[in-house]
Amino acid sequence: MKPRSSFLSVALLAALASPPALFAAVQDPPPAPEEPAPAEKPEIRRLEAWPALDGKTRDTVRVDIERLRKARTDEMADQARDALVQAGSAIVPELLPVVGKEKDPQALQRVLGVLETVTGAEHTRLLAAEFEDRSLPVRTWAMRRCGQFPDEGVRKAAEEALGRARKGGDKADREELYAAALCTTAAGSREGLDVIADWAVDGWGKRGVEMRTALEAVRGPEAAAEAAKLLLQGDRKKTVAGLNLLAGCGDPGAIQRVKPYLDNTDNSIRVAAINAMRGIVDGDPPIANLAVFEAIELAKKWKAR
Repeated sequence: MKPRSSFLSVALLAALASPPALFAAVQDPPPAPEEPAPAEKPEIRRLEAWPALDGKTRDTVRVDIERLRKARTDEMADQARDALVQAGSAIVPELLPVVGKEKDPQALQRVLGVLETVTGAEHTRLLAAEFEDRSLPVRTWAMRRCGQFPDEGVRKAAEEALGRARKGGDKADREELYAAALCTTAAGSREGLDVIADWAVDGWGKRGVEMRTALEAVRGPEAAAEAAKLLLQGDRKKTVAGLNLLAGCGDPGAIQRVKPYLDNTDNSIRVAAINAMRGIVDGDPPIANLAVFEAIELAKKWKAR
């Protein structure tokens, strides 16, 4: 009979010869990989003055502006546009006044196209100086452009512009009132939500993207309560509009307001409810053109979450 120590030795040798997998059960699991931190949004440097043009460049810019306005061919228009865009945002003080003077609709669209190409989030404070311009088209464009780049720094100027626009009462220019409300909302103020709600009923198809951008700046229970008023009016178009608004400004407390509409048999309402949930829960953009079957399946998933 072999001594006990011999059996232990054989067992130890067998264990050492075993595949590493046999030891996996008694080893600590490897540490889970760390999730990468979300990338921080770069800080926007808000400019305090338009870039300067030297005298010679200014003369060239003025010539190109006239070429842009009076272009007889697409080639001439493209050449003028490219030259102005290359000059950058320094052209804005020269080009913006044209918005209030140009009578040719096609030429005006060319001018606005260049302005939208050379302006962005860094120019909001400069555009705010145009909210009091004597020209209605100039101040309307400046406010609407500003409204596409949320900036709390223009809130005071935007609220004042909205107040001036409201003074017109029934005779107020509808486009100016909308632009002021959009800009005010994007600046974090709820003062213009009634105007945005009115436009959302019939204008969401064309302006929903910019309205959604602005609404993100006021997301919370107060804004959600304003948007939800449209849901109480029993009108199909207003229900869709209210749900569209909630996608942009609804807080978690608004989920219970939205959930019943996931069962609606009207696919427009059901899709709007799905998009509202996407916006409120995940901050995701809307899905367009959902077929009935797809909408039903998505609605079921949202009800289960």
